Amino acid sequence: MIISDFTTDELEFFRKRCNFVNFEKQIFERRAEGVSLQQIAEDLDISYDYARYISRKVNKKILKVI
Repeated sequence: MIISDFTTDELEFFRKRCNFVNFEKQIFERRAEGVSLQQIAEDLDISYDYARYISRKVNKKILKVI
């Protein structure tokens, strides 16, 4: 799922409905901007694997509300 492909209204819907927490919020926002997971991991000082794990959690939450 490419989060940056969603419209502004859809992104706002997800912000309100998905109950993102901690790194999920940060990763969701950065992915919405089109930032790569590798860059997000570096910026947040976390491993790439952990960033990917959180990104998958974000995607699952999005799929639940669609």
